[in-house]
This record gives sequence, C-alpha cells and structure tokens, in this order.
Amino acid sequence: MSEKYDGVETFGTLGHPLFLSMRAQLPFQSRFSVIDFQFLQTMIFAIEEINRSDKLLPNLTLGYRIYDACYTHFQATRAAMSLVTGPNDEQYTCTRFPSVSAIIGGSWSTHSIAVSRVVALYNIPMISYFSTCACLSNKYEHPTFFRAIPSDIFQSQALAQLVSYFNWTWIGLILEDNDYGLNAGSIFKDEALKLGSCVAFTGIISAMAPSKKILQTFISVVTYKVKVVITIATEFIVGMIFQEAVRQNLSGIQWIASEAWSTSNVLYSEQTHPNFHGTLGFAIRRGDINGLRDFLACTHLSQQERNPFIAHFWEETFNCFLNGSFQRGKISCTGKEDLNTTNSLYLDVKNLRISYNVYKAVYAIAHALQNILGNKELGNNFALTEEPLENIQNPWMLLKYLKHVNFTMDAGDQISFDENGDPYPTYDLVNWQRRDNASSVFAHVGEFIGNENLRLKKNTIVWQGDSIEIPISVCSASCPFGSRKAAQNGKNACCFDCIPCNQGEISNQSNSLECVKCPLNYWSNLQRDGCVLKTMEYISLKETLGAVLFGGALLGIFLTVCITIIFIHHRSNPIVRANNSHLSFCTLAAIVLCFLSSVAYLGQPSTLSCVLRNTGFGITFAFCISCILGKTIVVIVAFNVQHPGRKAAILFTPTKQKLLICLCTGFQVVVCTAWNTLAPPQPVAHTSYDTPTTTLQCDSGSTVAFSIVLGYIGLLVCVSFSLAFCVRNLPYHYNEAKFITFSMVIVSAVWLTFVPTYLSSPGKYLEAVEMFAILFSCYGLLMCIFVPKCYMILFKPEKQIKRSRHRND
Repeated sequence: MSEKYDGVETFGTLGHPLFLSMRAQLPFQSRFSVIDFQFLQTMIFAIEEINRSDKLLPNLTLGYRIYDACYTHFQATRAAMSLVTGPNDEQYTCTRFPSVSAIIGGSWSTHSIAVSRVVALYNIPMISYFSTCACLSNKYEHPTFFRAIPSDIFQSQALAQLVSYFNWTWIGLILEDNDYGLNAGSIFKDEALKLGSCVAFTGIISAMAPSKKILQTFISVVTYKVKVVITIATEFIVGMIFQEAVRQNLSGIQWIASEAWSTSNVLYSEQTHPNFHGTLGFAIRRGDINGLRDFLACTHLSQQERNPFIAHFWEETFNCFLNGSFQRGKISCTGKEDLNTTNSLYLDVKNLRISYNVYKAVYAIAHALQNILGNKELGNNFALTEEPLENIQNPWMLLKYLKHVNFTMDAGDQISFDENGDPYPTYDLVNWQRRDNASSVFAHVGEFIGNENLRLKKNTIVWQGDSIEIPISVCSASCPFGSRKAAQNGKNACCFDCIPCNQGEISNQSNSLECVKCPLNYWSNLQRDGCVLKTMEYISLKETLGAVLFGGALLGIFLTVCITIIFIHHRSNPIVRANNSHLSFCTLAAIVLCFLSSVAYLGQPSTLSCVLRNTGFGITFAFCISCILGKTIVVIVAFNVQHPGRKAAILFTPTKQKLLICLCTGFQVVVCTAWNTLAPPQPVAHTSYDTPTTTLQCDSGSTVAFSIVLGYIGLLVCVSFSLAFCVRNLPYHYNEAKFITFSMVIVSAVWLTFVPTYLSSPGKYLEAVEMFAILFSCYGLLMCIFVPKCYMILFKPEKQIKRSRHRND
C-alpha cells in the first residue's frame, strides 16, 4: 500500500513533489527549446521508473510539480516560493513542513544562487543538474545545495591542463557576464598562470546588447594575434558569438568550449562548420538511459492535460498550431503527427549528458528516501521518528540523508556527494568532427577524472580547418636550449625576449627562466646547453706563445754557444785575454744553463718540472750573477795592477775568484735544497666559475723560500751593479765595468717590472711572464757584456792592435 501526502497538488499523481527549472531559449531559435523539454521528460521518466520499481521505494509513489524559470532569476525565485508555500498564490497556509521536500534545478548558476538562498531557509535540499559556479560549493551561503555536475573549479583545472598540454601560452578568454562565466573565468586564470600560460585579453559579454561587445572581442583576437580562444558561456551567448563570427568570417581560431556548449547540436551546423570545425571542449560525462528513447517517442498531444508543455513542443516540432493559437503560415495540428518521422533533437539519446544528470539527481533523492524508510541510522545524534511519513516529509531529515547517499547506477556510475555537495569530477574531452557522410559528431578524444592528469588521444583530434598539426598560440616563440627568458617591459609575462646564456652557464630546457652555472671544473659548450670538462691550460709547445718562448730559449742558447765558439777561437785575442777568459766562459756556461732552465716552464707541469722551474732557475741565475760579480771584482783588481804600489791584486787570485763563485752559488744551493726538502713546489690546478679553463701551475710550496731565492739574486745584482758603477770610468782600455753596469740595469729593470706583471697576469701567463723575465735577463747579459766584444773581435781587429801597442808602450 502506497503512502501519500495530503494537500499536495501534482500533475496526476500524489507523492513526493519535485521541481525542474527550464532554461531560456537561444536567440536564433524559436521560443521553445526541445532540448530543455527533453530534460523535463527525463525527470518524469525517472520518477515513473522508480514508481514501477519493486526494489526502490516499493511502498511510496513519487510526484512532481514543474515550473519554468523563463530565463530570469526573479521568476525562478517566485517559483521557489510557490514550491515552499504551495501553489495558491493568494492564500498562505501554515503547515509543519513545506509543500515539497526536494527541488531539482536549476540549470543557470544565477538562478540556482537565488533559489538556493530561499529554500535554504526551510532546509529544503536542492540538486542542480547544470549549475557549475564554484560559489555554490560554499556551504555557509548555500547549505542545502547539491549538484549532479562537477564544479567549475574542476573544469577550470581541466581547461588549464589542456592549454598547458599543448603549450598554448597566449590565449584569449571570452566570458559571459554572469556568475557562471565570471567565476569560472577567474579560477581558470589562476590555474593557467600556475602552469605558465597567459590570458592575452578577456572579453566579457552580457546578454543585454551583446553585439558591440562581441565585435570588440573579435578585434582583440586579431590585435593580440591569439590562435586559441576559450569561451566560458551558455548557449545563449555562444549562439550570438557564432553568428557574429560567421558574419565577420573570423577563421583560423581554435575554439575551446566549456561544458555549457561543448556538445550543443544547435550550435554545430553547416553554417558554423567552416569557422568552428575542430572545436575542443570538456563535456559532462555521457550516460545511457535504457527505455528513455521509447518513452520520449510516446509523447503525444493527448498527454497535454498532465503536461501543458507538450502543446508547445508539438507546435514547435511539427510547425503547426493548436486550437486558439492560430499563426499565419502554419497548418492546424491534427494529433496524428508521428514523432518517429522527424529528426528532432528531442529523440536523440545517443549523447545524453545533461539529461543523464537529471536522471541521476532523481535517483539520488530516491535513494535518500529509501535510506530513511529503511531506518538507516546516521549517528548517535541523528535518530528517526517512529512515523515513516513524517520522516520523509521532513526536508531537514532528507537533507541529512542526501549528504550520505552512495549508490551505483545500472550503467556502473558511482553517485555520491562530497562535503561541498559536489559529485566526483569527471569530464569527457570532445572534438567537433565531421564524418564521411557529412554528419557531425562529438568525438571522444580524452577525459579528465578527478584531480588526475589529463588523458588524451592526441592522434584522433582534428584541429580547426581540418588540420592535423597542433595550432601554435604564443606571444613569443619558445626560447631554445642555451638561452633564458627575459621579460619585456610593460608587457605580459608570456611576452619575452630570448637572451643567450653567459659563458659558463647553461639551460637544457626550453623557456628556461634562469641559466644555471656549470660546476667548478666544468664549462658551457658552444651551444650553452650542456657542461663539459674545462680544458687544461698550460704553456704548450703546440701553441704560438709556447713556440715563441721555446724559440727564444733555443736562440739564446745558440747565440751563447756561438759567442763561446768565437771566444775559444780567439782565445789569444787581447780582448778575450784581458777580461779573464775563464770567468767569461763560466758566465757563458751559466747563461746557457739559465736558458735551459726556462724550458722547464713549457709543457704540462709535473713534480720534476716544478722543481726545475723554481730551484733550477734560482741556482743557475745565482751562478751567472756570481760570475759577473767575479768579473766586476777582476776589473777593480786590474785597475790596481796599473798601480804597482798597491797589493790588492794578490788578494784576488783565480783560485779565490772560483771560491767566491762557489760560495755565492753554494748559499743558493743550500736554500733551494732546504726548500725542496721541507716544502717542495707541486703542480696544482687553479680554476674559478668565471674561467673556461683549468690552469695547471706550479705552486711555490713555500712563499718564504721563493722570496729568499729571488731576494738573494736581487742582492747579488745590487752588489754587482754598485761595484761596476763605481769603476765604470776607470782609465783602462778593456774596462767592461760600463757593460756590466748596463747589464745589471737591464736585469734590475726586468725583475722590478716582473713583480707587478706577475701578480696581475692570469692563468698560464704567470708562467709566461716568469719565463720571459728569465730570457730577457739572459739576453740582456749577452747583449751588454759579450756582443760588444764579439763585434770588436770580428769587425774591428785594427783597434785591438792599436790598443794593444798603446798598452805595451
């Protein structure tokens, strides 16, 4: 035996009343929407299916009451008040419970916001099948609101992921000026910005006088050179956008649709195909409803007493008029018309999406009622009364049970609501395509489930203009590897210049924000997209600098050997004999050793070469200067020989000269030996983040020892210079004090210049500067001391004879 409610008006049955809000008509359609009528009929079908069921509410008959919102939230609010207080507008009857226990609707978010605020005062649950505004998830403002369609939060996330997946960083955004468009657009902008995409412009179009605003939006599309435009609006606005796009012949744009119009059969037509073919959009998950097509096909004029919308539907479908509604150019409806002979969208059940949401909403309420009647307890603080009729009439109780609904549809879909009254988010990604027979189809090319990543069948997508290539929509082309993005002043973040990475920095991904420094021992390659080991830098014989220095050393050795040969060949020459030939030969040998020691500065440093570089030069150069010091003293002694009364000559015999050289050189040998024993020079690698090479150098080991070696050489030079300078003007025919003075001046100048140059030279040039100082010093000694004598020996022999005779006289 079925329960029933007293005093409740329905269209033919008694039971639990439901409400369905119908949507407004599109401007390019006639006044009646057959699609909305299909939604209405789907609700009636679900109610009758439940009433016939032996398992779901077997002892309860559901009823319904239907109102049309007429595209205004004022009418929607009025309808809601009628459902709460009863259908009699002139008399309000106080009852314990409202006249309805649940409402299904509406389709527009603005309508749902208005209705939800009214019915929330009575704790009446409301389930929308098409209102997606994220604001409706606010339980503080809409505590009784539920929906069978995901919130715009998830759609916006899906759209942002789609844009990011195809690397569209420069997009246009068209929004409807209502709660649905503005809220969804705001969320999308935030999500897109997180994923690196930018909105070039935002066109907000109102239903009031939209033509001018649409034209301005199209101008923005051309001005900003966007190739991808996302439109979050209802069919009403999109229809006008389509009309204007066809008039303006706006083509070459990849349109991205929101779920409000992504599967609209009304919008996709032969007229709009050239401009909108290939449109991508997220759609509500499709479902199948067994028996619905037969139910819809049985719709007939004879049912109009129970459902007055049938009359409007009949006139619209068969282009006829009923009694009392004569219209010129139309014939009278006979009632014998057959729906099966038409191509009406009303009978199209192959692409059920919104209708399936209506179906699910009805079943959600039915399962909540079933749980109440089944005495299913929800917790210690929530208990059922002993009266089943009172339980199901109480909207507050139905609200509590609706929050905990969890069941599976026959098609396998799981139905439940989260804490915000939202279902588990699932979307189909559809693509507007055309089959070989010229029929249109919304091809399934991907999906978005929950918070998971977007799943795509990329190879099945047809793009705008039947292209198989993915459209490119960027403000600036992607920066290649080896460069970074640099923002353009005063422009959007997606408009940038590509700046090559500096040396030593790389970027190995496109659109890199920063270039990364290579590790210390690595350097960027030529393309600046990878780090390679730094090259080892030292003075190599294969490079020009090394070859020049090595050639200079060989030339010096060659000249020294030549001078030695000349001296040996002319050893009886007065010039050679007068200048203490054995000291001259020692000096020449020392110079050869100095030239040889400089060669150790060439090539890759090793422990042996480092020892030879520092200590070898220190000892050989000290030996060389010691020999010159001996020659200087010989000049002084030679002057004393010219004065027989002085006995200084016997104090500096050849043996003592050799002893002096050995003592002076021996001190340097002792210092170098201690240096190599305690802190020997070692090869080290020097590098920094700012240099492309690793310089191999010889570390001195001990700065003190290195300073003593150079200081001692400087001391010998100063002593030699002082002594030579003092006797530079002695009246002696073969006095070489002047030449020694000049040579010491050159040596001093070289090494005084060497110190600051050495400290300021980078990398391997440190070694080159030191080698150059050695070579220049040796050349200075050769040029000042020995070359003039060779010149006199070889080219002025007559002067040597005259001076010799004069001396004998």
